[in-house]
Amino acid sequence: MDPSERRAGVAALFDHLAPGYDRSGVPWFGPIGARLVELTAPRPGDRALDVGAGRGAATFPLVDAVGPTGHVTAVDLSPAMLEHLRAEAEGRGARVEAVVGEASPDTLPADTFDVVTASLVLFFDPQPAETLAGWVRLLRAGGRIGLSTFGPTDAAWAAAEAALMAYPPQVLDARTTGRSGPFATTDATAALLEAAGATEVDSHDEPLEVILPDAEAWRAWTMTLGLRQLWAAVPDRELPAVLTRIESALEPDRGDDGRLHLTQQVRYTTAARP
Repeated sequence: MDPSERRAGVAALFDHLAPGYDRSGVPWFGPIGARLVELTAPRPGDRALDVGAGRGAATFPLVDAVGPTGHVTAVDLSPAMLEHLRAEAEGRGARVEAVVGEASPDTLPADTFDVVTASLVLFFDPQPAETLAGWVRLLRAGGRIGLSTFGPTDAAWAAAEAALMAYPPQVLDARTTGRSGPFATTDATAALLEAAGATEVDSHDEPLEVILPDAEAWRAWTMTLGLRQLWAAVPDRELPAVLTRIESALEPDRGDDGRLHLTQQVRYTTAARP
């Protein structure tokens, strides 16, 4: 698939997801975005860029960090996502410049930003090395970049996802690309940033626990995420059998409280432009 077609597919997917995106009540993108901003360490007065901003999981922590003297630009391929972000910004009284499209030196001024964040987005890109090099060029000398990607899940969660991945989606998906290539390990992700010209690179994993009552709740939650496209790829006639396999796969994560305790390692990679 041509890169422009693939990006168009990503935009269409997230336009579709936007109304209920991450609105299930399960803490997920919010904690990841906030931790990424914390590790990237923006300062009051900084000019910050959030790439693949979605509904603002990292954008609004950036707004808080840079304060009233700073400036935050949120960029996303999905117009629908940014409509929701703008509405929330207005409700919060937050100043955010929201831009539909791609973030690159072709669309934004190079050597401009003190901070660039991209939370759970780079692995959707069909040309991640080239795209990342462009993001680094958007930074001023000494500016900081922070990425979050997916590390491993626990064994039960991985087995549940394997039942879905037997039905490949049409759009490049984070849950598949994150297991190979530049997103497979902390060293590989760090090397991606180093190849883009960044220095002071740190890449490490941190656990995030998701607590749910049962497999049906896991399905309902993942239907509000990019995993929805995996569900959509399952033929209707095969869905009951897939649900049964997922229920069995998740059972080892059931705790003494009767609920499922699932663990996702989140990979945070930060660096600077020399």
